[in-house]
Amino acid sequence: MRHLARRCRRAGAAAVVLAATTACGGLASSPASHSPPASFPLTISRTGGIAGFSDVLVVTEGGQVSFTRKGRATRRCQLTPGAVERVTSAASQVPWSRITPGRTRPSFPDDLVTAVQSPAGGPVRLDDQQAGKGRLALTGLLDDLSDPATAARVCPPL
Repeated sequence: MRHLARRCRRAGAAAVVLAATTACGGLASSPASHSPPASFPLTISRTGGIAGFSDVLVVTEGGQVSFTRKGRATRRCQLTPGAVERVTSAASQVPWSRITPGRTRPSFPDDLVTAVQSPAGGPVRLDDQQAGKGRLALTGLLDDLSDPATAARVCPPL
């Protein structure tokens, strides 16, 4: 009987704490803990494929880019304001908090994997529906920077 009374007191104390924190709007925390995690820097990678890609693109919130391609020197550039807007919009459309990190290694020898990761979540393959509506713009940025004809227009060198 004494054991049952002790359990009831503990459960009652836990209920009081739960009720108090719920009534006060949750546990005490700083305002920053309620804001979503930052999406930048974004890291977009492309690996595998018949050509054996090994590309890594890192984009900061301000649009500075570091682009490393297999066998080439790292390219640093600044995205144009329009490109910054497209990337920022695309990053905001990725449901980072709901992403289940996926397999980002090629599944077979010529599997081309393009993936994105940020401090807010990932990695997720950009051909995966859970990457959201922004996935096409992110893939497009990687394609634009890979093509010398469009790279200088979209991202002039620093």
